[in-house]
Amino acid sequence: MADGPTPEERRFLALAGGTQERIAELDAKGRAVYLSHDEIGLGNLDCVHPEDRERVARHFFDAFRDGTCERTSYRVREADGSERWIDSTISPFAAEEGRHVLVVSRDVTETRRTEIELRDSRERFQRIAETAYDMIVEFDTDWRVLYANQRLHEVLGFRKGDRYTVAESVHPDDRERAAQVFESMGSGETDFAEATFRTRHADGSWRWVDVSLRALERADGERHLLAIGRDVSDRVEAEGSLRESEHRYRELVEHAPLGIYVASEGRLVYTNAAGALILGAEEPGEVIGSAVASLVSAKHAEGMRRQLERDPGSRVGQEPIDLEFTGLDGRHRHVQGAASPTTFQGAPAYQAILRDVTDLEQSRREQKRLQLQLQEARKLESLGVLAGGIAHDFNNLLAVILANVRYARASEARSAERDEALGDAEEAAEGAARLVRQLLAYAGRREPEVRDVELSERVGSITDLLGTAVPRGVALQLDLAPESLSVHVDVVQLEQVLMNLVLNAAESLEGRTGQVLVCTRRVHLDAEELGEWRRAEEVGPGSYACLVVEDDGAGMDQTVRERIFDPFFTTKTEGHGLGLSAVLGMVQGHQGAIRVESAPGKGTRIAIALPLEAPERRLAALGSPLVLLAESDAALRDRLETLLTERGARVVRADGPEGALGLYAMHAEETDAAVVEAQLAAPDAPPLALALRDASPGLPIGLRLGGVAPPPALRALAAVELPAAGGDALLGERLDALLAKCGAPLTKAPGRDS
Repeated sequence: MADGPTPEERRFLALAGGTQERIAELDAKGRAVYLSHDEIGLGNLDCVHPEDRERVARHFFDAFRDGTCERTSYRVREADGSERWIDSTISPFAAEEGRHVLVVSRDVTETRRTEIELRDSRERFQRIAETAYDMIVEFDTDWRVLYANQRLHEVLGFRKGDRYTVAESVHPDDRERAAQVFESMGSGETDFAEATFRTRHADGSWRWVDVSLRALERADGERHLLAIGRDVSDRVEAEGSLRESEHRYRELVEHAPLGIYVASEGRLVYTNAAGALILGAEEPGEVIGSAVASLVSAKHAEGMRRQLERDPGSRVGQEPIDLEFTGLDGRHRHVQGAASPTTFQGAPAYQAILRDVTDLEQSRREQKRLQLQLQEARKLESLGVLAGGIAHDFNNLLAVILANVRYARASEARSAERDEALGDAEEAAEGAARLVRQLLAYAGRREPEVRDVELSERVGSITDLLGTAVPRGVALQLDLAPESLSVHVDVVQLEQVLMNLVLNAAESLEGRTGQVLVCTRRVHLDAEELGEWRRAEEVGPGSYACLVVEDDGAGMDQTVRERIFDPFFTTKTEGHGLGLSAVLGMVQGHQGAIRVESAPGKGTRIAIALPLEAPERRLAALGSPLVLLAESDAALRDRLETLLTERGARVVRADGPEGALGLYAMHAEETDAAVVEAQLAAPDAPPLALALRDASPGLPIGLRLGGVAPPPALRALAAVELPAAGGDALLGERLDALLAKCGAPLTKAPGRDS
């Protein structure tokens, strides 16, 4: 045996010491025979990570058993607890003691860490790409798709594995433009580009996509393209719809027959063609930039200037416009419309839509003039019908007058008989005069006579006139309510309406024997019942005086009933009377309602409801002072009312505070004074006198004292104090003083001493 290592051994030791690998020789029992370095290797399986130890031991066993070379990677744990990754090659060889293995190991901790980080990064970016909202596609310069994420399949409906090329998927109309972008990218002319085009969906439809393209230079020098796209079909369609809407709106505005204007800072900044014509210009450019106030008449200029200077934020909704002005062409115009706040080029502005109503107003005036002429003609026509009936009665009255006058002049007549004959002649003459007055009223030759009228009394007073107006064979029957039905009407119009309804009813009999019934009565109409009446909008539920004209004539079908109130509508070959359109106008003008009930063969019933005149309103028309009387004692209330009435006052009486306040609210403007019981008050409310003082501080109040003295504050507001007891003379003096404070002249009532 040689004293030193052999050349082969020296060579091996030199190689083992100079290489970066760690070399170990292990015997069959796993004991280290040789270690090139102490800090790494498989000198002891105890240093191997527990999770890798069994696998490493199996590799050693296979190498010893089979004599084959084995490779393995494993972790070793250092003394400080850290871990390192080791790659080892286990090579068996024959030794003097039997089979040994040579283990060549390398520390690959950094390499393994880099691989793990690279794998994690790849997985992370893979997940980002697959879950991204945008479509991500990689393709080569021949447009072949190399990678597409899940979003592309979801948006375009393709399944993974389907053949998909950009060239085939782009819409033919967009393909040339898209090809130019891709080719510039593929040739290296540019590294970034953006494009919007249509691409095909799997179902054959087209989707609009926004695409950002970026070039990728691979390690092998091949150039790839990365595309990130987003489906913008909804946005493109919305933009298209918006453009169409804007175009349609502009066409409507530019060709609208109404004038459309926009004003900002007092000047006209936009108008359409129709607006320019309304202003008297041929083109919008002639008036754009003009001060708006300069375009209207002088009487409207200041109001228009103030309106334009208002803060647009203070305007709510549309405001009406009614203006007159002289246009640039010198023509006077009248326009109507509305204005509303808007913005123009980011600044507050007003937008107005106006219509030229100059010709329309002139046409309406002409139509009204013709309508009045036609009504006058119809009135005169019906007057001829009345004249024939009146002439007969007038001749009868003249015969009575002449007979009585001749008898009075006869020599054989005694004095008493002469007086009686002259009295009969005078009565007949008054009857004739009444017929003439009614005829003149019907002809419209008298001034309107608007006053309080007892409806039943007025209907009964013209019985003679109505009787002469109807044809022979028509029985005119009256059924008048005995109660008071006071209405505030134009007497002439009331008589004209009644005459018209009676004539229509009589003519509906068409020459047959029949009956026309005229009746009056009181009715109460609630909201549901008023829905069946034709009326003005402001007419509401309440008590009404009802005038009814009913016949048993031919009646009307539904078509005629729906048109009878139309102006100039008639079913007669020769019209008579004013027509029901005039009747409707009179009724609505008096805040009333009208209802027509008719059927073929069952006659016609026309009812007119006029508001009942309340007693308080009737008193207001007399011109004497109005006194509110609030007294809980019925006997004393009657006594005070009598004393006030004797002094020419009108009295509105109430027995409680609630009724008194309600009456005062209705007649506050015409109430001149109040007589109030001091203790009269509603529960949990101040005395009535204080409430009246708060409602009207200047109202003279006569305070009726009771058995208990009122508080000083209440007593101080009394203009006059009325004693709790005393005779009529004392009460009368105090009432005279109260009426004098309201400035009303006292009227001497019949039977009252001065």
